[in-house]
Amino acid sequence: MTARQWSATLAALLVLVLASGCGVGRGSAVELGPGAQIKVGVIPVADFAPIYIAAEEGYFADEGLNVKTQVMQNAAAIAPSVINGQLQFGTAAVPPFLGAVQKGLPLKAVANGTSIAADPAKDPSALVAGPGNGITRPKDLEGRTVAVNALSSIVHVTAAAAVKADGGDPAKVTFVAMPFPDMLPALARGAVDAASLVEPFHARSVAEGARVIAHPYSKVLQPNGTFTVVFTAQPFIETNPGIVEKFARAVDRASVEAARNPQKVGAVLAKYGKLPPEVFARIRVPMYSDKLDTSALASTGELMRGLGFLPGSVDVESAVWK
Repeated sequence: MTARQWSATLAALLVLVLASGCGVGRGSAVELGPGAQIKVGVIPVADFAPIYIAAEEGYFADEGLNVKTQVMQNAAAIAPSVINGQLQFGTAAVPPFLGAVQKGLPLKAVANGTSIAADPAKDPSALVAGPGNGITRPKDLEGRTVAVNALSSIVHVTAAAAVKADGGDPAKVTFVAMPFPDMLPALARGAVDAASLVEPFHARSVAEGARVIAHPYSKVLQPNGTFTVVFTAQPFIETNPGIVEKFARAVDRASVEAARNPQKVGAVLAKYGKLPPEVFARIRVPMYSDKLDTSALASTGELMRGLGFLPGSVDVESAVWK
């Protein structure tokens, strides 16, 4: 990891710790009136297409909500913004969400993002190796450098788990953090040996000559279980329970529509992610579901604990909005 990346990661963690230490996240407790703008931080990957579908199809409007999306690169940046009230909702994979909860941040998952497809052929995640570097399996990543979008992110956790499952030692792998779009040129020039990706970057990397050596999600996570969530802060729930209920209902409706009509996923990815239709035709569309599975959250938490990403267990029941 470069000094700049390490500093950025430390800064993000410091914000989390300070927010936790101060208590509380009361900045999120502002009561919003009718028509007030509601901001949601969205990571630009296919997993969170339902947020855009809810906006495009008018599901938020049907609930009387004025929602604005804000693209952000990872949950480490989103969580503090939700806590301090700059954002009202955020998106995250389960690992960074659980990590933030364990640090004491008053976050609650309010809706499912995506779930794990049991069939590896439908797994949108991929560990890919750069062309011509001799890496053919996860164990070969020992002594190599692997790009992830953020340390302790889901692609980091599952890549480490895939290495361990293949008989390797994740501690011997150097994981470096960079945005998904930067991974492909880094692979091409040999700045990293491999990358842990999700769609639409998985399909793009293969088109550019990368080799898939594993599909980690289906290998190490609970089949059909939640692996990304939409969340908010507990103080915001206490002050705006009606908004939370309406927002979650719109997202659930969009998730059902995304599962039923993948072409709407392609449409929002083209509009908001500039993804060409011909590239969308090649990607593995995530499994969209309105079922927020607490058992899957617990399973992922135990996986993280076993790999050293969490110092102890997390009470997932308390981290989910009822």
